[in-house]
Amino acid sequence: MAKGEESAASGDKATKQQILDATIALIREEGIANLTMRRIAAKAGSNLALVNYHYHSKDNLLEEATRMLISGFDDAFGALEDESLPPRERLLRFFKAYVGYLRQYPGLAKQMVDQSGNILRSIHKYSQYSKTIKRKKMLETLSGISGVTDEKRLQLMMVQLQGAVLIPIVMYPCGRDEEAEVESPFQNLPSVDEQIENLFDHYFYRYDRGASQHQ
Repeated sequence: MAKGEESAASGDKATKQQILDATIALIREEGIANLTMRRIAAKAGSNLALVNYHYHSKDNLLEEATRMLISGFDDAFGALEDESLPPRERLLRFFKAYVGYLRQYPGLAKQMVDQSGNILRSIHKYSQYSKTIKRKKMLETLSGISGVTDEKRLQLMMVQLQGAVLIPIVMYPCGRDEEAEVESPFQNLPSVDEQIENLFDHYFYRYDRGASQHQ
């Protein structure tokens, strides 16, 4: 490749990354709902034609941004690696950190649900996604809490826990609306950490009871 071609390719790569970085910054500052290609172009200091050239559509750009954001869950998944803690405490800390990260990016939880088909639409992408979310470690931790060893059952349990944690964030992200004429039943919920602790108390009650009976 000629020097001029290398320089052009390097410039294209930098511009594409700049657009992606601008998208992520806008998601953090304003959420996803009002995101437009024009706003992204302005944030990136670029033009709409270049945004379309590199990503072709808003959906493609959001899919890439979502995968990039998912890779930022390192601190949350690090909680699963702390073998000095009992499995239940590791999983509890994971979910609290996981939700804490999501709450930094308004609408990201919903975007993860909406984009799941795109994120997982090929075997290669599924492999990348699965590696990123450290699925095996999550199942091992859950097995350590429950004593369950059947992988299908563990997968079902994890889906149930993830759904119980994420659905309130997806459906009720805004808390109290002072201008609402009718008070929502979800305006006076306890903190997210308290909700997760309550979920664990109920979900793992039978396993906690079984452990105490064998002590």
